[in-house]
Formats: sequence, C-alpha cells, structure tokens
Amino acid sequence: MVGYETLNAMLGCTSAYPAKRIVRVGGPNDRYGIQQALDLGADGVMVPLVNSKEDAQQAVSYCLFPPDGQRSVAYPVRAVYRKGVGVPALAQYLREANREVGVWLQVETRACFEALDEVLSVPGVTCAFLGPSDMGFSYGLHTKTNYDLPAMLTSPELDNVYSTVVEACNKHGVAPGVFCLGEARAAQLAAQGYKYVAYNTDLGVIMNYSASTLAKLRRT
Repeated sequence: MVGYETLNAMLGCTSAYPAKRIVRVGGPNDRYGIQQALDLGADGVMVPLVNSKEDAQQAVSYCLFPPDGQRSVAYPVRAVYRKGVGVPALAQYLREANREVGVWLQVETRACFEALDEVLSVPGVTCAFLGPSDMGFSYGLHTKTNYDLPAMLTSPELDNVYSTVVEACNKHGVAPGVFCLGEARAAQLAAQGYKYVAYNTDLGVIMNYSASTLAKLRRT
C-alpha cells in the first residue's frame, strides 16, 4: 500500500522507461484509486476482488472515458504530458487513452473462475491475471494438501485452472497473466501460453540474492 505522493514519485521516476507500469488498486469499486493511478501516468491498473461480470464492467467503466466509460477528465496531469503539452496534447490523449489503457483483472476466486467466460466477455478487459494461491485457497486445496503450498500450486485441480484461463483468454482476445514462484515454473507457464508471468516479488528478489551471496561467502 502506497500513498498518493509515493505513487506519484514512483510513476514519475519510471516514466522514461519502456516497461509497462501497472498499479494494483483497491478493487472494482475503487474509482478514486483507478483515476489517481491513470492520471499520474500508469499504463494500466490491476483490479483485485473481481467476482462477476458486473464487477468487470464497473472496473472497465472507471478506466475509460465516455462514451465507453465514466472516467473524468483531469488536466494538467502527467498522463497527458506523454503526448505533449497544451490543448492539442490533451485532445490527442483523450482520443487514444481508451485504446491504450491496460485493464488487468485478477482471477483469484472460485466465483470469478466459474464466471470467467462472462467476465472476459466485457469489452475493455486487456488482461486476466491468475492468482493461483488465492484460487487454491478459494477451492480449499490448502487443507487438502495439508498446507503444502508448492503441492497445492501444482495440483491437478489448479492445473485445470491454469489451462482454462489461457483457453478463455484466447477465446476473448485477452492476454493471460499469472504469478508463480521461480524461474523454472515461469518458463513452464510462459510455454503454456501466459503472456505476463510474475515469478517473484521485490522483497523476494532481495532475499534470494542475499541468501545466495551469503552462501557463496561462507564457502570461501
């Protein structure tokens, strides 16, 4: 969780780089958070707690300007400056924003998975990002595997979820994304058809590097 000033600084210092900046917001009803992230220059938002087609429609509507949605116009903001300055830049931004914004919906509950075809049928959704840990918990697989999370994440039940998400995304022209643990697993999921694969966190990278370095130093 970061505040407005921190988010502003993070998006500002990364604006010159080609990587997509996707900001996780509070949920499909977080209109202020969605507007704030996009106005500050995020390329898109990741929306958790999506359980139905109605949730997806609400999230998309807050990301798009009328007539496709209900996002309000703000100026001057960093998002517009990427097109230039002044009224011409604002006009260009408003013409192109709805086509360019990323609307990433998290698929992390049983309700969302069972309504996935309807959720992904909503125009404007650009990515369905699977959260396998929460999905496994939603189906009670954590207790079935006696809290062996690696076993849960590679269980037959979740294997079906992984493949179904890719199939549904391909059907609706939506990019599939997923979180996993480790480079090897990331390569497997990328080969399965996932376009966006997150295989660690910032803290995880630091901890893994520190542990690896410490182990090397102890062997010297």
